[in-house]
Amino acid sequence: MTTTQTTVQQNVPSVRSLMIATAVALLTAAVILVAFVLPAEYGIDPLGTGRAVGLTDLSKVTGEPAKPASAEHAVPAAQTAESAKTIINPVLVTLPGADAPTVKDTFIAQRDRFQFDSREITLEPSEGLEIKYNMKKGAGLVYSWTTSAPVFFEFHGEPDVKPAGKQGTDYYESYELDDKKGRDQSHGTFVAPSTGIHGWFWENKSDKPVKLKLVSAGFYDWIMQNRKNKHTALKPMDAYALQGHPAVPDEVMR
Repeated sequence: MTTTQTTVQQNVPSVRSLMIATAVALLTAAVILVAFVLPAEYGIDPLGTGRAVGLTDLSKVTGEPAKPASAEHAVPAAQTAESAKTIINPVLVTLPGADAPTVKDTFIAQRDRFQFDSREITLEPSEGLEIKYNMKKGAGLVYSWTTSAPVFFEFHGEPDVKPAGKQGTDYYESYELDDKKGRDQSHGTFVAPSTGIHGWFWENKSDKPVKLKLVSAGFYDWIMQNRKNKHTALKPMDAYALQGHPAVPDEVMR
């Protein structure tokens, strides 16, 4: 009987051993919690282990379906329909039995014939000049301008309908800006994103006069010039009033 009791007492762990085992278990659980559980469940990664093994990505998955856009940020149906009419987005459509595939949305129909204008202006030293075209949304403008020396410029627009809270202010939208090095030419095609006036502001920051040549063709109603803080409405050249096509000899190109 005594021998059996002695054997049982020897097999029972001591209180110190139990405390050490408990401490080790708690420490291990804490390490697992901080290193793996928190990054995976809550995105909390103080040790960086979750990011290293990709566990932080799991915290971003909610398992809920995506919510539809709120009414505040939704694009009105009328606006979407209007935008679809003012962009070029070629789509190839193959119809059964057709001789050739059809490409849709290759052009933007306009309400009237195009305008043409060509002018040459001298910018005096430290002088700025602004020329803008009155255009409807979706109207196109093909342009080229050159200068005898680099000038600083901004291509921008002023919509007729300004955003909420901007009414009565000098609100404008910038399309292209070069106020660092300057440029002596620019050529391109522009499609008006809104109904309003769109064009350039040039500035000659040199101490010598600079000649500016501007040629444009597009669907605009009139031209606005702002020179020395004086706004003037300019009439485009009437290409349809020319007496006839200039006599230019044909040149055969191979």
